[in-house]
Amino acid sequence: MISFKEIYYCDMSKKSDNFLLVGDIGGTNSNFGLFEFLDSDWHLICSFHFKSKQIDDFTRIVSELVAHINKMHQITIKHLCIAAAGPVSPARDYCTLTNAPISIDAKALKKALNLNCIAITNDFEVIGYGINRIAPEYLIQIYTGQMRDRANKVIIGAGTGLGASIVYWDCGKKRYSPVMSEGGHSDCSVQNKTEYELLEFIQHSENRNCNISWEDILSGAGIKRMYSFFRARDSAAPSYWRLGNDGPQPDEIFQSKDLDAYAQATYQLYTKMYARFAKCAALTALSLGGLYIAGGIAAHNVPLFESETFMTEFLNCCKQQSLLRTIPIFVIADYNVSLYGAAEYMRLEDSCMKACI
Repeated sequence: MISFKEIYYCDMSKKSDNFLLVGDIGGTNSNFGLFEFLDSDWHLICSFHFKSKQIDDFTRIVSELVAHINKMHQITIKHLCIAAAGPVSPARDYCTLTNAPISIDAKALKKALNLNCIAITNDFEVIGYGINRIAPEYLIQIYTGQMRDRANKVIIGAGTGLGASIVYWDCGKKRYSPVMSEGGHSDCSVQNKTEYELLEFIQHSENRNCNISWEDILSGAGIKRMYSFFRARDSAAPSYWRLGNDGPQPDEIFQSKDLDAYAQATYQLYTKMYARFAKCAALTALSLGGLYIAGGIAAHNVPLFESETFMTEFLNCCKQQSLLRTIPIFVIADYNVSLYGAAEYMRLEDSCMKACI
C-alpha cells in the first residue's frame, strides 16, 4: 500500500455500525475521512492524507485504504462519497480530474468494495454543504458587509486549480443547497498593459492556442507564471531566487516578497487579479449572503485578502460598488471542510444513505 499520513480527532464509540468513508481528491493532495454516525450526526474519527501523484489506480487505492480501516478498527465500510476536483457525470457515478490523471468510477468502486451507497460529487460543491460545520476560529471574516438572510452565497478557491460553487436558498428544503460550477475555467479579464502582456507571455512561452483562464493565473502554477513573466520583463531587478529548471515554488515566491522584486510584483498583481475574480463571482451569483474563499493558497495567505490592494480591486465597480460593499467576505482555514461537506451531502441528499441512518 502507498504511504499516507493518518490523523485522529476523536475515539470511535462503535455504538452504531453506521460508518462513512469520504474522499476529497485534488490535483496535488487527496484526503479521506472516516466518520461515525452517532446521536443523529456525523463525527470525524480520523483522516488519511495522500499525494495524488501516488495514485495510479483509484479503485485499488481505496480498496487498500478500506482494508486498512477494517484491520485497524474491525469495521466494514458500506458507504462512500468522493468529492473530486473536476466535472462530475449527471448520474454522479464518474469523474476524471481536471489537473491529475485520475479517473473515479462509482460502479468499479461499488463492485470492488461491496458498497451499499456511493456518490461522486464536486469538491467545491461539497464545501457548500460543509460551511456550517466549520468552527468559528477557522472561518475568518475579513470584511463585515451586511449579510442578507437567505441570499445567495458564492465559494471560490485556488490551489492546484481554481474551484467555484454557488449556494442558494432552497425554499422547498428550507436550507441552503450548492450547485456545481466550472467558473474557474472562464476567460481571464485584463484591464491594463501589464496584465495584457502577462497573457501574451503565457501564450507565447507555452505555445498556447486556446484561452487563458482564471485558473491559469490564480492557481499555484499561475503564481509561477507571474514570477517568470516579471523576471523575463526586467532581468535587472534585484532577485533573491536563482531560477532552476522549475523556478521557485509558489509558497517560496510569496514568502520572499520582501526580498525579491519579482516576488513582490507577483504578490501584488496576484492579489489584484484574485480580487477581480472574486468580484466577478460575487456579481454573477449576486452573493449578498457572503463570499467564501477556500483553498490552500487562501488558508496560508490570509493577509493577502485583508490587504488594501485586495479590497480596492474588489470594490472597483462603477455601477455596483455600493452593492459590493454589502457582501461579507470570509476565508475558510479548515483543511477538512470538504470532508465535512461530503458527509453532509450524504446525510442530506443521498436517498440510500438516509435510509441507513
